[in-house]
Amino acid sequence: MAWSFLLSLSFYPDYFGFLAWFSLVRPLMIISRLEGRAAFNAAYFFGFFFNLFSIYWVAMVTPPGMVAAVIIVAFYYATVLMIFNRLYRFKPLWAFIAMPFLWTGMEYFRTLSELAFPWSDLGYTQSYYLTILQIVSVISVHGLSLLIVAVNILLWQVLRKTLSPERRYTALLVALAVPLALGLFGWIVIPKFPIPGKVDVALLQGSVPIKVKWAKGNEMHSFGLYDSLTQAVADTSIKLYVWPESSVPCNLSATPACSQQVGKIVRRSGGYHLVGALGAGVKDGKQRYFNSCYQFNPQGRVEKRHDKVKLVPFSEHVPYQDHMPFLEKGFLRKYLTFIDTYGVQWWSDFYPGDTKPIFTLPDYMYSVQICFESAFPEFVRETILDGADFIVGITNDTWFGTSHGTHAHSRIFLTRAVENRCWGIRVANSGLTYTVDGYGRIRDELGFYEVAALRGRVNPLDGYSIFTRYGDIAGRLSLLITVSLIGILIVLWVVRKFMPQQKA
Repeated sequence: MAWSFLLSLSFYPDYFGFLAWFSLVRPLMIISRLEGRAAFNAAYFFGFFFNLFSIYWVAMVTPPGMVAAVIIVAFYYATVLMIFNRLYRFKPLWAFIAMPFLWTGMEYFRTLSELAFPWSDLGYTQSYYLTILQIVSVISVHGLSLLIVAVNILLWQVLRKTLSPERRYTALLVALAVPLALGLFGWIVIPKFPIPGKVDVALLQGSVPIKVKWAKGNEMHSFGLYDSLTQAVADTSIKLYVWPESSVPCNLSATPACSQQVGKIVRRSGGYHLVGALGAGVKDGKQRYFNSCYQFNPQGRVEKRHDKVKLVPFSEHVPYQDHMPFLEKGFLRKYLTFIDTYGVQWWSDFYPGDTKPIFTLPDYMYSVQICFESAFPEFVRETILDGADFIVGITNDTWFGTSHGTHAHSRIFLTRAVENRCWGIRVANSGLTYTVDGYGRIRDELGFYEVAALRGRVNPLDGYSIFTRYGDIAGRLSLLITVSLIGILIVLWVVRKFMPQQKA
């Protein structure tokens, strides 16, 4: 448990990231020595407590969702650690070589399903060390995770008394050389003199408390607030005004009065506005509800809408809800009466969108990641390839206060900017709101709970990074190796189980 906590601590703000480079050494040593059920129990509980310490803050939105996420995601870690265990029992050298790919393959796999929760990829632990983080523009955040696990394996070799002193010394030198080389690479590539942005934007942080925003009949409070924020910075040079996720407390697609109110605010400013709100529509013959954002043109009319594609499992929706309707809140409330009796915050029933639209301004294009969507490297990369000049992240982290979750979410978005060498605009309801360049340097920012309009500038994309051009090679390769090893182990198990060797 102590090592699980130490690894989770490496994700916390500021300078704890160094812990990730050695926090896996002891857990791997312990799991390698165990057999059977004991090995699985150790592997599962390591993953369980690591998740509990890392994503405890989900309980601030939905306690049942946090429990479900911790229990389910722990199986990802248990699986790869058990594969490592079986390989180690067969041949330790194979296990040492495979472990970085197993861990990274697991991280990449988590981005491919609705049960995904890629919040705790090890590469994010280095997001406060900008020189080290620059390597993600080449090998992605998953490539950085692979290097971190590799260093843990090397440090384990230093502790193996069965190895010769020469090999242990060599392992130590290589382990130290990896982060130093990454730091040197970052020091070389980061421009010493930051280039100023040239596209004027306005970031509106309303800091509206959840209960105030959604109180019945309180819509005009939000409209008045964002109108005043807009007017505080209104200028013909501003290309885009960005509102946070769900900043409009109503369904814009089904409530004409709300859309008209936003339109009035937009027309007064004379610019384009990106507005977070709820959405609705009929899909597969059923009425569905979406977490959406809308672009209004200067005439106050909606031009385009984006429905959030990547939803937080067991918080915003039930994964694979078309196949598991018995987990939808409406169904559960019929039988679990305590949900209403005690006001338990259960998960929502949003439906995922299915497109990644590119929003267009007169001279530029941009893509939007609503909250959790910024945690998917390939998802953001594809929008850059589709023509986005910069990325916009809108979120409502008010649920999490100033907890670790809010900071972690912010650094994930920052990492996407570095991966793609593009500028980013992040607008949160109550912080953290900022503009960031393609090297992860925050240029303009607002603190927690400030009620303010922030004028900033960004630059359009001037070229693709290696990651943007070729994608998450480290993640894909690691997943291929992981799946192959699982297949080999299954075949070996079947052979031993059902085809016993005959005695001579």
